[in-house]
Amino acid sequence: MEDKRELRSLLLATKTGKQLSEYHIKLLQKQNISTAEEFIDADNVHTILALASDTTEEIKRELLNLYVGRIKFKTLYQSQPINYSTGIEDLDKLLDSIGQPFRPGRVWELIGDNDVGKTELLHTLAVNFVCKYGEQQQVLFVDTNLDFDSERLEEILLERKQLSEAAIDRSLDAINVVQATTAESLIAALAALLEKLASPNAKFEAVSRIKVVLIDSLTACYILYRSSYGRNKGRRFLTELAMIIRKLAVQHGIAFIIGNMTFSPDDETNDMGEDEDVDNEGGSTQKSTDAQEDCSFLGDYWCSVCTLTLVLELPDESHCDGDGLRLLKVLNNNFGISDGSCLLRITDAGVI
Repeated sequence: MEDKRELRSLLLATKTGKQLSEYHIKLLQKQNISTAEEFIDADNVHTILALASDTTEEIKRELLNLYVGRIKFKTLYQSQPINYSTGIEDLDKLLDSIGQPFRPGRVWELIGDNDVGKTELLHTLAVNFVCKYGEQQQVLFVDTNLDFDSERLEEILLERKQLSEAAIDRSLDAINVVQATTAESLIAALAALLEKLASPNAKFEAVSRIKVVLIDSLTACYILYRSSYGRNKGRRFLTELAMIIRKLAVQHGIAFIIGNMTFSPDDETNDMGEDEDVDNEGGSTQKSTDAQEDCSFLGDYWCSVCTLTLVLELPDESHCDGDGLRLLKVLNNNFGISDGSCLLRITDAGVI
């Protein structure tokens, strides 16, 4: 059996593992991870080292290639990272085609006009996830619009005829709901989750089962900060929120899907009291530089937080063959192809 010195030497021999410091090695030793086998087999290495789960998975793959050269141990580690399913076949196909499968640690944005079906899609994703993965992998639904509808969730579950009454109750119990109607309460809710997950006894508590966070919607908390007076406060809010989300995603492997409304420049100027630049003769006006930056939904900074942005909208007339049809398109993808779409339908059984 190899000793601690050999684990260090094997890590240093890998392209990604050699980036680990002596401090990282000591963290592993404190958790009794002293062999390559233990490193590969551990599920919480990314949490111990405070690294992205994708980074530790890459180290495991590289380490396994070296390790297997000495000991035939291929069955120890599944080479592909865990991918969740959205439970919507066409959506999963779209995500695979653009290199963005639903995976732990992802941070996605779902945008669209009011009443287009964003909340219905988030409700469906919550139900599909707990139905597939059971009580051990739960959902946190953060309701900022006071639109969460437990009766609607039950209706969707009742449409799945194969589910018993007990299974429906278990699925509903696995969807945790928090109401947060202000920026402060939203940050407080996620900070509380982060604090609980970081506690030494977290693995023995129900909070450790939360693997997906759905926020419906961030716009409701942010919209009051879009005036020229509140813009700087709004940016501080987004920065603090992004830091908490990244910690939950990177350190604890939680996947986020964040709903947002669509903004247009006209809406922002006329309704939100944005500043205008007036020429010296008091003639024509135009938006300030800050207004132009922010009219892209939540601004350019927020685009760097979410690795994937999807827009849900009504399809054009050529695709309209009945009520409930929606078009889901890729607007931005930091990990792959930035173009693609699929048609979804809102039904009694949710979005399909």
